[in-house]
Amino acid sequence: MPVLRQITTCREPATVVVECRSRRRGRPLEYRLETCARHRWLADHWGGRRGVPGERGGRCGTVLDFRSFDAVVRSHVEEWIRPLTAEGPEDHGGDVAAALRAAHDMLWDAAVVSQTRPHEDAVRAALDQAARAAEAAQAGALDDEAGRAQVLMALSVAETLDALGRGA
Repeated sequence: MPVLRQITTCREPATVVVECRSRRRGRPLEYRLETCARHRWLADHWGGRRGVPGERGGRCGTVLDFRSFDAVVRSHVEEWIRPLTAEGPEDHGGDVAAALRAAHDMLWDAAVVSQTRPHEDAVRAALDQAARAAEAAQAGALDDEAGRAQVLMALSVAETLDALGRGA
């Protein structure tokens, strides 16, 4: 099942599409990113075939992500959380809960040192929710599927809130 991500709050129709397909047999779609002309720079770090949307083109900033849970989380960490936190959380040996908790704590520590804007508080709260869902799943309080869904939803909300705060 695809994960819907929104990496901008722009309401313009998409004019640029990046589609990445797997190298596996049948080459299934891994993700599809859509941006408008003003935000096309966001696609610079997304690999894949570039084109224009068809008749049913979407809204700027929309990502349909068909990759595995681990790949989507890794994408969030590498493409969004690390740049957001300047140095980014360590890998933590694949422990998603630990990596998300570290990212939250890094943002919290940065907020203590400097004054933050309201959207940054919201981003931290959403990252905290993602970390808590991952921790609950690890502890057995949530089944794996529910825990993963909650982690991905909280990460998507955090990413969108950050885009809103940056004016993207």
